[in-house]
Amino acid sequence: MDIWYVPDPARAPLRAELGLLGELAAEPCQFEPFHDTPGPAELRGCVRKQLHWHHELERRAGGAVPFPRLCVLSSGRPTTVLDAFGFDPVPGRPGLYRAAPGWRIDLVVIAELPRTRDTLLLRLLGARTVLRDAIRELVALPDDAWERGIALPWLLRLRFETPAEPSARTAEDAEEEEIVTEVQQWFEQLKQSLRDEARKEGLQEGRKEGLQEGRKEGLQEGRKEGQLRVLASQFEKKLGRPLTEMEHSLLAERFERFGADRLDDARLALPPEALAAWLADPTAR
Repeated sequence: MDIWYVPDPARAPLRAELGLLGELAAEPCQFEPFHDTPGPAELRGCVRKQLHWHHELERRAGGAVPFPRLCVLSSGRPTTVLDAFGFDPVPGRPGLYRAAPGWRIDLVVIAELPRTRDTLLLRLLGARTVLRDAIRELVALPDDAWERGIALPWLLRLRFETPAEPSARTAEDAEEEEIVTEVQQWFEQLKQSLRDEARKEGLQEGRKEGLQEGRKEGLQEGRKEGQLRVLASQFEKKLGRPLTEMEHSLLAERFERFGADRLDDARLALPPEALAAWLADPTAR
């Protein structure tokens, strides 16, 4: 399976903020995203995994367990699949289709989802124009929008395989390359603005400490200390908690070895759990 998701009951309020994605994730579910529109063979493959997984769950439990849900995410409309397997549209939910109840299969046609904030995270799994529009909507959100914090680390991993020979590339390849370039430009602009802010705050802190020391060396050291304080504050904001004493020490050591730019890259590119692991690993670069 691509994803097997089991919700945490304690996080129900957070899931409610995710819109349609939160609704789909309200119970244990197998998610199968397709960048290209799937056909009948691909759907049968997903169902095969669903059946095998149900068998495995019952084997582990030593008895009957609820049949798991399957949610297929398709970038385009798989007309053949919808017709052949008897999917019906879900009232009030454009782009969402459901098979007969016994199969427990939902199918989301990402290209048909309304352009609302409620569907933004799902539309970021779309292709071509849908993806480009979703990225632009994400960029237009306020800097503190929760969607940006969730989506940014994964957008940074956005990669497409394109033919090595330019003559072999299709119009779709070229369009997706443009989307990758747009994401990279946005990320570089975001990094630069954060670095400028951190350097400004670090300089202000350094001037204060340098004046107190009353000498040039104190000013230089004060700038570094101020910049490190700002970086520590930004790491704490990303992690959602204060840094431990050990983490402060590792952060200072990496600041000396690799510089602020490397720390910015890690903070922006990694989700909180991965960032904590990177910070705790003495060999990480």
